[in-house]
Amino acid sequence: MPKPAKNQVKFWAQRARRYNKLEWANKGDYLRLFLEAGDFSESDLVLDVGTGTGIIAHTIAPFVSNVIGVDICEDMLKKAKEKKFHNLEYKISNAHSLPFDSNSFDKITARMVFHHITEKTQEAMNECFRVLKKGGKMVFSEGIPPSHHVIPFYTEMFKLKEKRITFMESDLVQLMKRAGFHRITKLIYIAKQSSIRNWLENSNLPKNAQEKIFQMHIDLDLQGRKDYRMTLKDGDCFIDMKFVILTGFKK
Repeated sequence: MPKPAKNQVKFWAQRARRYNKLEWANKGDYLRLFLEAGDFSESDLVLDVGTGTGIIAHTIAPFVSNVIGVDICEDMLKKAKEKKFHNLEYKISNAHSLPFDSNSFDKITARMVFHHITEKTQEAMNECFRVLKKGGKMVFSEGIPPSHHVIPFYTEMFKLKEKRITFMESDLVQLMKRAGFHRITKLIYIAKQSSIRNWLENSNLPKNAQEKIFQMHIDLDLQGRKDYRMTLKDGDCFIDMKFVILTGFKK
């Protein structure tokens, strides 16, 4: 199995310390919508790709037979293991070379993972398709800009935070289609009035980078502020974060 770059592992090891304090990641209505999209059953064997601190794996575990969470970072998995489930296990693995036989899983989940897979992104989606059983379902979610107008802002702003891909809905649908998924459906979730301070303070960024990103939000043009439904209060900036949840099946 190819090893992830050391700088990637270090990046996630540092983020593991505060990841569970991220407001958007723990939104109950986001987790409920993701759970409903999966239509999980007590006989399902589920693979959670890029499980991180296990938020999705923990959400799914009570409703299925077994969950395996994979991630490149041991520190993230240590956080995930703090919550105990009898039917949940973890493995170190990257998404490009999953250590499982073809047609192994009833369901595959991946939330807020693929924008970090900046190289051979399609290969990672193809791997998800490979290890899914025929007739199985993938539940796949990513954050996206609220409009085409803010794509330049979104892309430049995130360059100060991390290396990542800016996806729109159509990009994500094509990623699944090229892998072979069919009957693709889409749900939109809006994390209303999410705190930018919370997001920045729990993202392991230096203070100067936090302040630059915060100021970029404040300086956003009128249309951009409207698209984000931005409000300012008590020294914080609040926006509506947009996420898409896609499901697709393997014939």
